Amino acid sequence: MKFSVFLSHATLALAHRAHAWTRSAPCFQSSKTDDKICVFLDAEFAEGRGTSFIMTAKRAAYLATHPAFTDPDSVKGINQDLVRTTPARYDMKEFPGKGMGLVAKDHIRRGDLIMANTVSLMIDYRALNELPREQYMQLQAYAVDFLPWPHRAALLNLSIHDGTNLSHVAMIDKITTTNAFDIDPDAGDEDQDNSFFVVFPEIARMNHECRPNADYYFDHATLTQYIHAIRPISPGEEITLSYIDPVKKRAARQRRLRTWGFQCICHHCTQERARVEASDARIRQINQIKPEFRNWEADSRANPQMAELLISLFEQEQLWGMMYEAYTFAAMEFNGAGDPWTAAKYARLAVEWGLWSVGEKNDDVVEMASLAADPLAHWSWMLRSKRSGGWEKSKSDDDEDDDE
Repeated sequence: MKFSVFLSHATLALAHRAHAWTRSAPCFQSSKTDDKICVFLDAEFAEGRGTSFIMTAKRAAYLATHPAFTDPDSVKGINQDLVRTTPARYDMKEFPGKGMGLVAKDHIRRGDLIMANTVSLMIDYRALNELPREQYMQLQAYAVDFLPWPHRAALLNLSIHDGTNLSHVAMIDKITTTNAFDIDPDAGDEDQDNSFFVVFPEIARMNHECRPNADYYFDHATLTQYIHAIRPISPGEEITLSYIDPVKKRAARQRRLRTWGFQCICHHCTQERARVEASDARIRQINQIKPEFRNWEADSRANPQMAELLISLFEQEQLWGMMYEAYTFAAMEFNGAGDPWTAAKYARLAVEWGLWSVGEKNDDVVEMASLAADPLAHWSWMLRSKRSGGWEKSKSDDDEDDDE
């Protein structure tokens, strides 16, 4: 199969308008539009770490307007895995049945930064959906193979959860499938319908736990994934992330994780039957009441007491990475009921927990900082005061999928 190596003059000009790429080929024609989907590689990105995109020229040009490209100082010193200037908080270790993982070298406090990586491989979902499989896999291989050598080696050393003999192209496809994170587009991206999946080699070394001790968020300005501790981590303890939405019952979590090629054996999945059933019951109740807090119509059943129940359920389920969400709902409910000081308390907690779970730029964190500063000026003030807040069982309570 031959690559379409050369873009049209107009498309090439678009791709280079904001940034000069080391490579902006090969390309393949989309099966659904007139666009070509190409590899865009910058070998000098982030102090020579390099990065590769697989997307249209227009989207690559948009991403190249971000500070990560226009202000090199914004990503200076972020990547400590290839060139370390500060001591690592972790060691790499082999875990039986799990492959390589990371363990804490010393005590890590809740909220501490554990690591950060700029994007290594960033793939627009259009590439997966609009190219024949063979073409898509060839672009992946090209995008990885032309990264600077240490970075390329780090990617190729990632786990694929099986020992099958694969071709080089198939192995890279397996690596990206097994180790990628889904990233939503930022607000300025014209294409809100297509997300990205992104690989960060060192972060991908973290194994899954349904109740992890670390969480991540992506900063679009610097194209960086940040990992923070969401509870205290002891020396020698494995540092873990959740690969999936944790607010699922055990059966649903197990089914989802099998798509990564492994059976979850974390503590939360292997505890005794009675505790699994108790956890599933809490998850069911969380999913039952949480939609109420997003309903600001008169028929909403949400109230401050329900919000405090949600906080308790999150704590019982050890959903530390989502505590900011429960505190946000509580702040809004207490403010809506006319209790500004309790609302401010929960808003401050939402900001504290949100800073390391979703980042300071997250809409909820910004909103809660505003509410905490002046509850009476916030739009939610007294908004719940004109309805009874009585509880009646809704039809959706009975219709819930029992496996979710």
